[in-house]
Amino acid sequence: MLKHYKTIGMIGGIAPASTVDYYNRLISRFQERTGQREYPSIIINSINMTHMMELITNENLDELVDYLSEEIFTLEKAGAKVVFMASNTPHLVFEPLAQRVKTKMVSIVDSTIAYAQAKGHNRLGLFGTLSTMEGDFFQDGFEASGMEIITPMSDERKYIHKVYMEELIRGRFLPETKSRLLSIAARMYSEGQIDSLILGGTELPLILKSSDMEDIELLNTTKIHVERILDAAIG
Repeated sequence: MLKHYKTIGMIGGIAPASTVDYYNRLISRFQERTGQREYPSIIINSINMTHMMELITNENLDELVDYLSEEIFTLEKAGAKVVFMASNTPHLVFEPLAQRVKTKMVSIVDSTIAYAQAKGHNRLGLFGTLSTMEGDFFQDGFEASGMEIITPMSDERKYIHKVYMEELIRGRFLPETKSRLLSIAARMYSEGQIDSLILGGTELPLILKSSDMEDIELLNTTKIHVERILDAAIG
């Protein structure tokens, strides 16, 4: 019965908590969308996040492409037909990766752009790692689609990155951290900077929920990404 569905390959472990979230969402949404109690074929390659982040921090992007492409080749050899990375940050090298590997890759950025356009958002805040907030891979894609990405102030960006790396990727979700993150988002909204907020780190939806802010939509990039992955896998 499942022969019509493509095997999904996940580059995971970046970080473990979000990998588990992706896994659970893929299964539950697959069953909801197909109306069957079947389970999709998912291959997870849990990679070394410490090594990946060191390459990004040191701006060794060519080496990062080499590293990630080899890990994707592992998924291809195992039979994956649709591949994705369970993290926003490594999408800064998505284009060269997609050109190098054979398998169809599903981008979290492109998925979020399509979703935001459909929702009519224009000025979107962006939370994530420093590489995500200060890089151009979100900004360029959104600007090309007629939308604007707004990032927090410099000290706020540093704070978000710090708690991301020291707490969130380790599965620690503290109430005081949540309160500070929400206060940053509230400031950006009250000053008229943003009409919505992209949770541009796949651990962020584990601490910030849609119900936490009444005035603006929080875009859960994991949730959005999962739908596009399943679009490709179900066909």
